[in-house]
Amino acid sequence: MILKPVIVAALLLAALPAYPQKDALRAINLKDSEAHMKFLSSDNLEGRRTGSDGNNAAAEYIRTEALKAGVKPLPGQNDLFQPLEYLRVTTVPGEAKITLRDANDYFIHSADLVTLMAPNDTVRLNGEVVFAGYGYTNSKEKYNDFAGISVKDRIVIVMTRTPEIKGSGMPEPGSGISEMTEARKLPMIMLQQAKAVMFVADPALGSDISADLLAMGSSYQLIPLFRKQMFSFTLNAYAITVEMADMMLRPSGLTLKELQDSIAASHKPASFIVPNLKTFIDINVVKDTVTSNNILGYIEGTDPHLKNEAVIFTAHYDHVGRDASGNIYNGANDNASGSVGLLNIASAFSALNRKPARSAIFFWTTGEEEGLHGSTYYTENPLFPLEKTVAAINFDMIGRSRRDTDVGASLTGEIDITGKDTIRIIHGDDCPDLIDMATEACVEQEVHPIDDGKGTHFSGSDHYPFYRKKIPVLFFFTGLHKDYHKPSDDYEFIDFDKLVKVSKAGFLTGYRIASLPAFPPERNVQE
Repeated sequence: MILKPVIVAALLLAALPAYPQKDALRAINLKDSEAHMKFLSSDNLEGRRTGSDGNNAAAEYIRTEALKAGVKPLPGQNDLFQPLEYLRVTTVPGEAKITLRDANDYFIHSADLVTLMAPNDTVRLNGEVVFAGYGYTNSKEKYNDFAGISVKDRIVIVMTRTPEIKGSGMPEPGSGISEMTEARKLPMIMLQQAKAVMFVADPALGSDISADLLAMGSSYQLIPLFRKQMFSFTLNAYAITVEMADMMLRPSGLTLKELQDSIAASHKPASFIVPNLKTFIDINVVKDTVTSNNILGYIEGTDPHLKNEAVIFTAHYDHVGRDASGNIYNGANDNASGSVGLLNIASAFSALNRKPARSAIFFWTTGEEEGLHGSTYYTENPLFPLEKTVAAINFDMIGRSRRDTDVGASLTGEIDITGKDTIRIIHGDDCPDLIDMATEACVEQEVHPIDDGKGTHFSGSDHYPFYRKKIPVLFFFTGLHKDYHKPSDDYEFIDFDKLVKVSKAGFLTGYRIASLPAFPPERNVQE
């Protein structure tokens, strides 16, 4: 018969002495976790956005604490930093303007403009204006705000949210602005070659330029210099007030509220070209080069041969910084929690009297929120051979538990936050032994694992570039919560008991992989 690999692994692990693990687990504690979290999620770091001073301060802190924990530079390296260079393009404060003129070029009005996506260069554009309702299309309901109207080479006004076509005709009562809903409108508009998009809070929302809309905004754009740019374009997306929208609509004799009411009453679009109006947009930018660092080090294995193999632990330490109105996104769960988890695990490995056979690499990535930049860069420019990297274990959002407010939808999908004793395990379905070990480690730490496999969140974090290199991957994840990518993702909502338990489960998983004679365990055949 074939002896299952999981049984082989269990027998091998049973031979490992338990006391080194227990001693090491004591190094993972609430006190240190709280201290690390308090620093990494503080307002002083201003949201840790890649390319910012706060991001660099977080990197210095993690490097210092990792070195204290016994993490050393990888072979051939003198430091824990792997630099990534960017061109940073920043909108000059007070120099983003919108100007209205009539068809005879007479001045009507001028005001500051909120840039939702910082341009990659100076902007000088003008054009006719189209009111395009919600900028919404729904083929099933046969609703299309762009039907019969061309937005090419024009500036487009769109309201936030979407109408209930089969209901009131208004947006769903009580619903807020979803960044994802608004972001999905942009490709449709840009593919029609509009010059710019003006987002305005729909009157039924009851608030003007809401925080949820401004969450889309940022003061600068990062252009990676560490890879060839296949193409370059600017999404000219801006936020305007209802007052400004009404001023732009004035030549039509209609207000924004009247147009929203008309759409609701008829259940049909009310799009049109605004007569006798030209709009001018002028934005000045400054450019500089900034560096953000991946942070990598290791604790060397003890076997003369297997120490040349490694388990790699990953977590991103960057977050999204400030929004267009200056709110700080501290990213306590996303992902100060994972960064703290890695510091915990490094301390546990360091506390082992006898290190495992394989080496353990600790990798705090930057640029995850920009598009998995740090992890992708590393897998293309590895500092340790990828063919000798036997598994990648990722920690992204491991410190939250379900609260009463965690209902409905989050930024990118339905809220699926786990309870105090539960964690999601996401993986590539290609290494059952890795999943079995993680499951066993979670159960030992009294955390119930939910096997999500290649679920909704599979491609959204730093394990994914390793998976693309055919390395077995595992991702510990609490699930989405109400405060995801909001200023309210703060220290006080972290469940430190859970963070500690997941850190311990992650340590045990990696430690046991690093201790096996072969990973994945070889299949033995018994007659």
